Amino acid sequence: MSDPERLEERLVDELESERHTHKSLRQTLTDEYDYSDSAVTRAISTLDDEGVIRHEQGFFELTRE
Repeated sequence: MSDPERLEERLVDELESERHTHKSLRQTLTDEYDYSDSAVTRAISTLDDEGVIRHEQGFFELTRE
C-alpha cells in the first residue's frame, strides 16, 4: 500500500470514529501520524473528488457506511 493510500485509509478510519472539521482532521493526521499538511490536503481532495467524503455544515462526513 502506498503512503497516499495509507493516509486516505487513516483519514476514513478517523472519520468513522469521530466527527471532524477541516482544521481538526488536518491537525489530527499531522500530529498523530506525522503527515505533512499538504499531503493531508491532497488526501481530503482526492476522497472528496471520489465521493467518499463530503463537507457538510462545517464537518466532514463519510458518504458510505
